[in-house]
Amino acid sequence: MNLKLAFLVLALATTLGPLGLEGQVRPPGGMRQRQQLERRVEQGFARLVQAQLDLPPEQLSSLQEVMQSFREDRQAVNQAQAALRYRLGDPGLPDLTDDAAKEILAEMIRVQEAEVDLYRREQAQLLTVLSPNQLVRFYRLREEWGRRIQEMRQPGGPRGPGGGGPSVGGPLGSGWGS
Repeated sequence: MNLKLAFLVLALATTLGPLGLEGQVRPPGGMRQRQQLERRVEQGFARLVQAQLDLPPEQLSSLQEVMQSFREDRQAVNQAQAALRYRLGDPGLPDLTDDAAKEILAEMIRVQEAEVDLYRREQAQLLTVLSPNQLVRFYRLREEWGRRIQEMRQPGGPRGPGGGGPSVGGPLGSGWGS
């Protein structure tokens, strides 16, 4: 089975298999279901990473600990990026004063710098667990996994009309960040 097909099968099986229609209609307890979905996505990604990088369980555990240690920072950067996208989508944007526009431009730089800083710190820690070759492959897997999840969220995607269902909090859920 080729790598792309393996991703698709694993992504669909871990996120859609047991959900059925419950992902399209949010009954009470939606937060619990979201957490369960996040866990299934994380577990599926962990299995994929372990298999593709040929990691022993101890190394996988160390990798998960490193990724978990950056979770709050990653969420903060993701929230700052979302807030910035929201501000840039404001219908009143053309009526900004120059001072307000300068504030937005400065915020854009701060958010990008925070993302680069996070990436550098995360990479340094990941290199204590993975070889450079494994880390490059891990980044590729993480990017492809995140893209698959985004595709599933799209209207008319694998979930059918109406699209994606619950968000998984970033492309890879809570423990694997992106």
